[in-house]
Order: sequence, then C-alpha cells, then structure tokens
Amino acid sequence: MGAAEALDKFMLTKARLWLDKGQKFGVEGRGYLRVNLGCPRSTVDDAINRLLTALG
Repeated sequence: MGAAEALDKFMLTKARLWLDKGQKFGVEGRGYLRVNLGCPRSTVDDAINRLLTALG
C-alpha cells in the first residue's frame, strides 16, 4: 500500500472522514486529498475534531 492509499485508509477508518482523492481533479492531484468546505461551520468543526482525535 502506497502513502496515498494509507492516508485515505487512515482518514476513513480512524478519523471517520471521507475526502475526495486528488486525482479525481487531475493528474497533479495524485497523492493528495481534497476537502470540501461548502458546508455549515458545525460540520467543519466536527471534522476538525475527528481528525485531531485520530491524530491524538
């Protein structure tokens, strides 16, 4: 498993966040994840807390 796949798995299983894979937006995005912030502030706050807990 490569680094991009490991990061995607971590986000899904540990942080419980579903992010778009960067390659969906072109070759330059390969190896990155993209966050959509077009949502209520409370959703962003929840996502940040999930990520901090997973990293914790």
